[in-house]
Amino acid sequence: MGSTNAYGEEEINVLITGFGPFKQEYPLNPSWEIASRLPSVLPSLRAKQPSTQKPPFIPRVNLHVHPEPIHVSYKTVRALVPKLWAPNFADSDSDSSSSVPTVTTSEAPFSEQDANPENAEESEQEGKKPKYDFAIHIGMAGPQPRWAIERLAHRDGYALRDVDGEFLRDKENQLRDDWVWKGCPTELRTDLNLDVVLKKWRGYAPPEFQQSASGGDDQEGGSSEGGKKGAKGGKERKYEGSKGNGGAKWYGNDIKGAKGDKLVISEDPGRYLCDFIYYSSLAELYKRKMERKVVFLHVPCELGKDGEYVRIGQELVLGLVRSVAEWLVDEKRRKGDLKR
Repeated sequence: MGSTNAYGEEEINVLITGFGPFKQEYPLNPSWEIASRLPSVLPSLRAKQPSTQKPPFIPRVNLHVHPEPIHVSYKTVRALVPKLWAPNFADSDSDSSSSVPTVTTSEAPFSEQDANPENAEESEQEGKKPKYDFAIHIGMAGPQPRWAIERLAHRDGYALRDVDGEFLRDKENQLRDDWVWKGCPTELRTDLNLDVVLKKWRGYAPPEFQQSASGGDDQEGGSSEGGKKGAKGGKERKYEGSKGNGGAKWYGNDIKGAKGDKLVISEDPGRYLCDFIYYSSLAELYKRKMERKVVFLHVPCELGKDGEYVRIGQELVLGLVRSVAEWLVDEKRRKGDLKR
């Protein structure tokens, strides 16, 4: 996985991002309010943590939160994502890396070191930034108190303007040999087993988030064995922004599970910047034939009364990080790769 810690165990490194303001309606984006308040290391489980009689072993988990909220624009995301994953590609063939076109922008920092020059000396002493074992992109959805992990992302269909009033205009570039997503499929899915992750995630959540409203722990269409299938929630409208020229809209996720579930798996990130950054990350890994250990988390667009959704969101994100980390360790153990 990542680097080795003082106890001889491998560390797990997680990349986490959040978005910046969305027009005038949301000057504070809850995705960044949550991400920016996360600790740098996953805390130990508290005594009497829900559903954790004997938690499985995981090594130290380092949380690398991108130092600035990501501007809600196609240009920024397209330029930034390859740089976010650059540490993972450091050992790749230089010719292969140079063949991937990028767009130059000054709207977002290229790395934590670029954004924080005072950390440059420390970074140089470390030699290089760690490779990320997985990533969690966070973005806001509708006002309902529901947190959704997205299973897939789309290459096409981005017909809405971003916060700068710009369209993606990818359709006119798709026939070019230097198109950034040349050869990528129209849909990419995460390689994380979200059905297993969801069950673990609910176990680490506050009591009101743990059980599926259908009475079972598994979602309809899930791969877990022996669980009940929940009722399909279907399409649900999440949020509609300003209806003026190019106003952004989200059409609700294709939620798998019962209507009252608060932690769910979604099959439709919405074909806007959330979908776009998710596909961008998945595509970077796909192009280099690397495992796509990425997940997108949709959080409520409201901060909640007195910031309650932000506080809950922090706890839920830490639970999600732990759940994915446990799954990674389980997979390494199953493959005989765990050094312990």
